[in-house]
Amino acid sequence: MKKRNIYLILTLVIVMSMLFVACSPAEEPEEPAEGEEPAEGEEPAEGEEPAEGEEYADEIVVGKLTDAAYLDPNQSVGIGEIIVTSQIYEGLVAPNPDTREIEPQLAEDWEISDDALVYTFNLKPNLKFSDGSPVTGEDWEWSLYRARDAETSGYRFAAAPIDTVEATDEQVVITLKEPSASFLGNLCMFNLTVGSKSHWDAVGEEQYAMEPLGTGPYMLKEWAREEYITLERNPNYWEEGMPLTDILQFKVVTDDNTRALQLQAGEIDVMMDVPFSMISQIEEDDSVEVHTFPSTQIRYMLLNTQKEPLDNVDVRRAIQMAIDKEELADIVTLGYGKPAHSILSETQGDWFYSDLEIDEYDPEAAKELLAEAGYPDGIELDISVLSGSAVYEQLAILLQSQLADAGIDVTVNLLERAALLDEFQSLSHEATILQWVDDYPDPSGIMNWTLQYDQSDAWYTGLDDTDLEAFNEEANLELDLEKRVGMYHTIQQRIYDNANVLPLFSNSFVWASDENVEGLYISPFYVFHTKELRMMK
Repeated sequence: MKKRNIYLILTLVIVMSMLFVACSPAEEPEEPAEGEEPAEGEEPAEGEEPAEGEEYADEIVVGKLTDAAYLDPNQSVGIGEIIVTSQIYEGLVAPNPDTREIEPQLAEDWEISDDALVYTFNLKPNLKFSDGSPVTGEDWEWSLYRARDAETSGYRFAAAPIDTVEATDEQVVITLKEPSASFLGNLCMFNLTVGSKSHWDAVGEEQYAMEPLGTGPYMLKEWAREEYITLERNPNYWEEGMPLTDILQFKVVTDDNTRALQLQAGEIDVMMDVPFSMISQIEEDDSVEVHTFPSTQIRYMLLNTQKEPLDNVDVRRAIQMAIDKEELADIVTLGYGKPAHSILSETQGDWFYSDLEIDEYDPEAAKELLAEAGYPDGIELDISVLSGSAVYEQLAILLQSQLADAGIDVTVNLLERAALLDEFQSLSHEATILQWVDDYPDPSGIMNWTLQYDQSDAWYTGLDDTDLEAFNEEANLELDLEKRVGMYHTIQQRIYDNANVLPLFSNSFVWASDENVEGLYISPFYVFHTKELRMMK
């Protein structure tokens, strides 16, 4: 491939997009023994007042690339929404941020019946919504049924196993239609959380999506669309002394360069999703800190199989063969990522299929395959990406150059978020570069999203592979762990062979913050843990 052209182009992109950060998660301080004062330089324990002379800011401002469309977990949501709603809403269980094992959140404990059909959760006592109203059994029943049935949600699959919900103020009993191996993991999903039915009754569905009411550490204070979302501490939060910071504001800054400049100028305190090309320059600023976190994030190119010539699997395979993923990872992530071939993140352990049979990078073979498919003169391809994002714009330029070597003439369309969403959700796109982050330690989330046609048009690719969808349903239900792992390995191979969803590279999460920010932590499932987040003045 003509790498000299790519490096010239990418150099220009990097120069024009300079600024960002990366780092490693701060080590958790050891708590002092009972009755012992924290040693000099150590942080006080959870909920404890700062040591004499230490003062913490009342507000932390987080810069994010896009605004949320809704603040309702059961609308069509993505990372832009989830990062905010996860501060407001909570569920029965959640993954432990360190071990990734599922642990109680609003539940205190649970039991599963011998036939694996009945899940009984004992709740924390005296749970309240942020407005002070009690969380009732009716709220749980309404919320979980809504997660299963809401037509506005693309994540109904997580609640699909639910047959009935019977709840009191102290206990939630969920009966499944049939045993589901993934169900406890499903309950970690952002949409299987508890909301207030009386609030929904009072404001209606449309307004409910804009006026959330949950049990989380924060509640909505103000939302200026396309400008900022301001959250304030929930005074009725069940965990005493949490969160540590009174105000958490998500400020919308739609350009990566601007967001980095605002971090360095002190206009924002935390910068989400630092472009890799900006890390080194941001690290030169002693007033900011770069943080890297292990992740389940993978970038993908989605091909719309309902558009010619992408309806031909050999054309899609040729595109896959013409992508140098090693080069993509090297140039775009600068060492913070690596090539991806499986749809599933390697971070998911045994679920990941390491023996996947792949087509090696070979643009000449791709050109021959196109000719055999009836396109001896190559094809044209439109690739749509989010404008203002250095990573996606960089990726698109690289792919444009790489695919040209196989006779694929690429046009890059830079679109604002609303236009991009409309394009791929209506299946009017040809190819779109997006990403996925798993929501819990189980492969069923991304598999369901990719294969259940009525949920997301097979991740907006329009490929209705009914046999593979049925096999995936069997894997969701299989209780034998070894057999289930093998089934998901088979599914990963078959998705690769379909070549409608093309994994490009995996990468760490890279955020940046003011040097005085403490307690910044992002889980592999892109959960922003904010309860212990604070900033020294």
